[in-house]
Amino acid sequence: MTEQTPEDKKQQFYTGKRPSTLTMLCILSFIGSGGTALSSLFVIMAYDIIPMALEQMPVPEAESMLELVQAAGKNFFAVTGLLNLLSLTGAILMWKLRKTGFHLYTIAQLLLLAAPLLMIAGYQIPFTTFLLTGTFILGYGLNIRFMR
Repeated sequence: MTEQTPEDKKQQFYTGKRPSTLTMLCILSFIGSGGTALSSLFVIMAYDIIPMALEQMPVPEAESMLELVQAAGKNFFAVTGLLNLLSLTGAILMWKLRKTGFHLYTIAQLLLLAAPLLMIAGYQIPFTTFLLTGTFILGYGLNIRFMR
């Protein structure tokens, strides 16, 4: 009986086909990371008119939204926009079954958790954000065996 090398063991999982759970995670990441990167770009471009726009909105949370946007500042949205682009790049690479994508995605997501803590005084991560980020990283981690 021939003993399997570590490379042989890796190949037993990598089939060149993307599992449906990985496909679903990637699509959700395309939507989430891509959408958030775009919204960050729009906030940067419209940063100076956001206060006027929020004053005219009949939304009860408009004032707290304005306070958060102003406390964050333009640089925060630039940083999170770039991190979301990095996250999107990671998801695209995982779509192509590349392990490098998992590492890019994970780093970007962890930095996205840290950014508001470092850039917005008194900010606390909502538990749902922490849970969602952890769930996606775990989901991708469980699928890493299908990547090369």
